[in-house]
Amino acid sequence: MTTRYVTLGDGRTIGLGRYVAAWKACLDLPGNTRIGRGVNGWGQTASEALADLRAGMHDRINRHLPGYGRGRKWDDDWQLAMSHARHQLNTPRLAIHWLPADLRERFADRLCEAER
Repeated sequence: MTTRYVTLGDGRTIGLGRYVAAWKACLDLPGNTRIGRGVNGWGQTASEALADLRAGMHDRINRHLPGYGRGRKWDDDWQLAMSHARHQLNTPRLAIHWLPADLRERFADRLCEAER
């Protein structure tokens, strides 16, 4: 029988049974209770440890998605361009002079005449 384990944020590995017990303990404790070393290797409260446990669980779930972390939409420049375009598109009556290529066709009616 293989031993199942979980890797914590600070690199430690713990068995699945201890991991489940940590979840249950964090859920039962009041949020401001100090729990010592915690999930990240430093002192934490129960609510901080629970937030780290949830973040780790969601990260492990998402890593099983086929395209997770790959492609142009994961690039920081693409994310920044979309954020900039979002601010422009959500401002009413703003004359938009530039949009990323992905959005030009969809929002062509919002672009200035010279930019179309």
